[in-house]
Amino acid sequence: MAILDDVKVALRIAAATTEFDGEIQDLINAAEDDLELAGIISADVTDSLIKRAVITYVKANFGYDNPDADRLQKAYDMLKMHLTLSAEYSFYTITFTVTDVALVELDDVTISLDDLDIILTTNSQGVAVYKTTKKDFDLDYTVSKSGYVSQTGSVYVSTAAEAVGVVLVAS
Repeated sequence: MAILDDVKVALRIAAATTEFDGEIQDLINAAEDDLELAGIISADVTDSLIKRAVITYVKANFGYDNPDADRLQKAYDMLKMHLTLSAEYSFYTITFTVTDVALVELDDVTISLDDLDIILTTNSQGVAVYKTTKKDFDLDYTVSKSGYVSQTGSVYVSTAAEAVGVVLVAS
């Protein structure tokens, strides 16, 4: 079910009724833009919290004589605040997982994020995590460990969670 249909259900508008679709879609777009302006990086309406925020925003702003508008706007503002305080919604997370050719996780692997002067080190599960508020950019990296051939690569950061798997070969 599309978000427009979900919002119409929340507004108690029959699915077959289309006369308000333009206004409702404009409010959906405004809610998504407002969440993005607040620093929420993933206004993905398939996420249940984002969907709830969008529906609440639309319910607060739909129509002219809405007696619940203030209450709904406060509910939306509170949900938006909680989302902005959550690292899962306010950062782009790049998770590196490093293994050898036998798929054994490698710890103490150095991951250099080129042009950022940032160095990560994998944990005992072969995982290192980098978080950023920046999006739509190529993150170049170099993965190295003594006794292994270094690997270089790049990941395009565009979604809330990116996973990078690197396999190192013994030298």
